[in-house]
Amino acid sequence: MHISEFGGHKRASQNIKEALSFINPYVKILNVNGLGYLYPRSEKIVDLIYTTAIKRFPRLWGKIYDRRGVVKTIAPLMRVASMIGFSKFSNLLKDFNPDVVVATQAFPCSVAAEFKKKIGLRFPLIAVVTDYHPHRFWIHSCVDSYIVACEEAKHTLVNEGVSPEKIKILGIPISHCFLNTYKKEDVVREFGFEREFPAVLIMGGGLGFGPIKDVFLALNRINLPFQVIVVCGKNKALYSWFKKRKHKFRRPVFYFGYVNFVNKLMDFSDIIITKAGGITISEALSKELGIIVINPIPGQEERNVEYLFKRKAIIKADSISQVKYSVERLLKNTEELRILKKEAKENSIRDSSLRIAYFIMDCLN
Repeated sequence: MHISEFGGHKRASQNIKEALSFINPYVKILNVNGLGYLYPRSEKIVDLIYTTAIKRFPRLWGKIYDRRGVVKTIAPLMRVASMIGFSKFSNLLKDFNPDVVVATQAFPCSVAAEFKKKIGLRFPLIAVVTDYHPHRFWIHSCVDSYIVACEEAKHTLVNEGVSPEKIKILGIPISHCFLNTYKKEDVVREFGFEREFPAVLIMGGGLGFGPIKDVFLALNRINLPFQVIVVCGKNKALYSWFKKRKHKFRRPVFYFGYVNFVNKLMDFSDIIITKAGGITISEALSKELGIIVINPIPGQEERNVEYLFKRKAIIKADSISQVKYSVERLLKNTEELRILKKEAKENSIRDSSLRIAYFIMDCLN
């Protein structure tokens, strides 16, 4: 179970499903948008409120995010919301009759946990946390297992009262296709990239969020030989902007819409500039890229950045000028880039989805 048709929570659930099917094609898997299925009329409103909050009032969002008092106030409302969805959730369980339930987002996890508590069902419930710091809405006595990315995430849950025996450090679930490595020559032949130039990859998640145009224009002013690869996601206006101006840029630029071959682009690239979502960051770490993160969303993304910056696995940029400076510095200083890539490797769990899939299979058995 996940929420939203776009973004990291759905990708995480798809990656787990893909890994389960890979290790055992006979397992029957149902992948459900918990918010859309249980509350179809509310999903768009919730998405709009969240998107507006992080775009228009990011500092306010950061102040209320995961605060103990806020969680305590909202918890009763969450339980009421969960109970409203009980009838549909009950029908879902009757129709599919699962042996295990896995949630990659806290809200459907809460619904399943409350249902277990009220009805007394005994199916194993596994919470897969898709960021480097679990927030308090994940915590429920009826969650049987928590899967987290790192030791620090485990300590966070233990400090909130979760039994250490319930917590497994298996990583954030990225597609097992990231275990494959593509030679640069093969990627050049497929996409027409410049083999001799370093490559800077710019991404803004599945929806193409962030100041991608401004970042690119700043990079376009750097007087060094390199090429730029941009993934616009589902942002059609951004894709059109690059298409109209391609021949006006002073360096090679390659742009894509929503793609399913990010692993190939990462294999070819040297540096990535991206938002700080758990899935994208984990993918970049697995491909040992020099990672520059700009303007993380207050709350979960900020915490991802804090953790990885402390581990020296990423560069944090608070402005477009800092991005430009960091790219220029890494292109000039290959030793600094090599060390940054090494730290990325040290903080990566490349086979995370397979580890999670094997753990789920153990629960089934």
